[in-house]
Amino acid sequence: MIIKRSISGRIDKGSIGHNNRVFITSNVDKSRTQENITLVHDDIQTVYHELFDEALNKYNAKQKRKDRRIKNYYEHINHSKQEKPFYELIFQIGNTEDTHCGTPEAVLATKALRQFVEEFQARNPHIRVFNAVIHLDEETPHVHINFIPFATNQTRGLSTRNSLSKALEQQGFKGEGKMNTCTKQWVEHEKEMLAETMKGYGIEWEQLGTHEQHLDVLDYKKKMRAREIAVLENKVECTQHQLESTERVLRDADNAIDRLDKEFARKSEAVEHLDSDIKDKSAELENTNQQLAVNQQLLLVTTEKIAQINDIDSINIKRSMLGDKVTLSEMDYNSIVELAKKELAAEHDSAEKDDEIYRLNKILQALNKEKALWTDERSALHKTIDKLRAQVRGLTDQLSALKAKYDRVMEFVEKFDLKEKLANFLYPIKNRKKTR
Repeated sequence: MIIKRSISGRIDKGSIGHNNRVFITSNVDKSRTQENITLVHDDIQTVYHELFDEALNKYNAKQKRKDRRIKNYYEHINHSKQEKPFYELIFQIGNTEDTHCGTPEAVLATKALRQFVEEFQARNPHIRVFNAVIHLDEETPHVHINFIPFATNQTRGLSTRNSLSKALEQQGFKGEGKMNTCTKQWVEHEKEMLAETMKGYGIEWEQLGTHEQHLDVLDYKKKMRAREIAVLENKVECTQHQLESTERVLRDADNAIDRLDKEFARKSEAVEHLDSDIKDKSAELENTNQQLAVNQQLLLVTTEKIAQINDIDSINIKRSMLGDKVTLSEMDYNSIVELAKKELAAEHDSAEKDDEIYRLNKILQALNKEKALWTDERSALHKTIDKLRAQVRGLTDQLSALKAKYDRVMEFVEKFDLKEKLANFLYPIKNRKKTR
């Protein structure tokens, strides 16, 4: 069974505290507040950073005067006389007499409102919803949608900035005077979207006091199709821009990874060379230590020999005929001279080996220090490359999602035979030349 219900929709100044029941007004039934449905609940300042930080940094970088730089865009908009930090949409199905909370009709209306909000963000690419709540603790089910509008590719001020009119223009809604502003067109369009959603729950839009019901059916459908095409054209343009931007970032990331890979290979080769040098010097040091041990052993034996011959009584001495000089046999004399020479040579060789060991130890210390530095640099490079590769994986996933979205849009274009209109929108100058 089809039931008919009115749709109320408007833009309001908004109160997050009221919407999230930080404070309770007199028209609220506290006992039913727990039945309210929170669909989106993000911190507004975090969303501002997400939307505007990149554009803000680029803007500030261009400013030579410090007083023209913007420290906090959210605070900047809070003090703006032209723009508001956020806006609020309120939509309601029926009224207190025919869709009172707690009735079966209110249950259907709540389901329709919930689906409407869930699909709202996708069809409004320049509107960022940060808070959305369905109230069921008042007379009639209704939803509060708090959002931040953002316009991209702007030439004045930030390239991405808060502007409701510009954001709606980029979604295909262009004002036609005070009686038919882009905001009014957008709210009416969203009412129509809500009406389409309501049909799925057996609720038909009962239009009260609106001139739309007096339009010829064909004219009305043409008007709706024109609006859909305008929104579609903007989505295609945005998607193409996102695709180009993502592909450019991917190319830059690939180039950076290639450069870092080469640097990583160079530093790894340097570490390998250092390892080889350290191995050679260690072998040389080991050989010197072995030679030193041999010489020390020889010195020890020589010293023992000298101790033995120091016992002068064991040597056959004779007094010469020329005076009191002591004479030795030729064999004993030669033994003493040979031992003395060996001792002197061993002491000299030992001193040289000590110097060589000291020098080699110094070289090894320097090589190990250099190796540690190269190893740290290589480790840091490895982390940077891993981080970049993770970013590339994320960008690749994002690019795949954008391409899939673009394919769906183009499928829609082909289905409704909108290729020519889309081409005229995307390449107006080129197509005008062809017609001439």
